[in-house]
Amino acid sequence: MQFDYRHFHIDCRARQAQDGVYYARAKITCVPHNDERFQLHDSGDIDSFANEADAVSCARSWAIEWCDVVAE
Repeated sequence: MQFDYRHFHIDCRARQAQDGVYYARAKITCVPHNDERFQLHDSGDIDSFANEADAVSCARSWAIEWCDVVAE
């Protein structure tokens, strides 16, 4: 799932482990304005879930919260 939030582009995904568990992950990109540097944040594994949809939902919530904190 990809979407834009504030001035960030967010890519939420679920990584399936060998044991069948899905791990929530988010990659957050901030495209620079003028002389700012390109910024990328990769969450790594956030939490584990039994299904992919729950993992992606968790990644989305986590990414929005992260963006809100950084934008303050």
